[in-house]
Amino acid sequence: MSNSRSKMFDPKSKKCINIALDLGVFGDRSFAKGIENLATALPQILAGKPDVIQLNPGGLKIFNKLKLKTNVAIALRLDVTNVYEARDIDYAWDTANIASLDLANDKNVACVVLNLLNLDENSRLQEQCIQNIQLVVAKCKKAAIPIMVEPLVMTAKAGAGSASVGDVNKIASLVRQAVELGADIIKVDATTPMSDFHQVVEIASGVPVLVRGGGQVTPRELIERTRIAIDSGASGVVYGRNVVQHANPAKFIKSIRSIVHQDATVDEAMKILDK
Repeated sequence: MSNSRSKMFDPKSKKCINIALDLGVFGDRSFAKGIENLATALPQILAGKPDVIQLNPGGLKIFNKLKLKTNVAIALRLDVTNVYEARDIDYAWDTANIASLDLANDKNVACVVLNLLNLDENSRLQEQCIQNIQLVVAKCKKAAIPIMVEPLVMTAKAGAGSASVGDVNKIASLVRQAVELGADIIKVDATTPMSDFHQVVEIASGVPVLVRGGGQVTPRELIERTRIAIDSGASGVVYGRNVVQHANPAKFIKSIRSIVHQDATVDEAMKILDK
């Protein structure tokens, strides 16, 4: 494990909890609920002691201005996509700001993040993502910066936007593509059912796999997902809206920590949340 990547993972459990705060860049205002004022939200999130927070370049700028006393690592997102709001999948896009890679030299940045999107077989969108990854992987290798790839299998929703697909065969195929493209870390959706998730970990061939929250679920469902993911060999979680839009994000993070780092049961984690 590189020194940069090791910043993300707890030295004892070898796992991590990443709280995604890059939600405001995706064009849906509801995503930013709970973190409308990032400067106010950051201290509240950090009170839960996540190992990593995921930020866009603008979020990193705000984080640095606050000069918070924290050892949290930062996963820096380099790309933007409209898949969550697009009204026509033929016009879905993903674009990466390669120039922002210079920000990865910030002492708190542990890795960079890029999408690998499969939206109803939209080959143009997937090609854009592959090109982004290929460009960044080459530059990251020279700079010894790990890259987290987010392989997401999605389908268009009626009206606008898209939703995740939990088909293990489709997810596993995209995860393997991410691994072959050079991903150092995988951030991926849960499978349906979650009992299939071990197949995703296996096909990643030793590359750490983090399960993401995706659409909103109940706190117990998220905690149950966390337990199954860890039991399936996942190296941690990346949760956004499910945590930041909770009434007490810090307490929710602590309940998740109890599973990821302390091997707690679902009921034990729920007791922490319900205190």
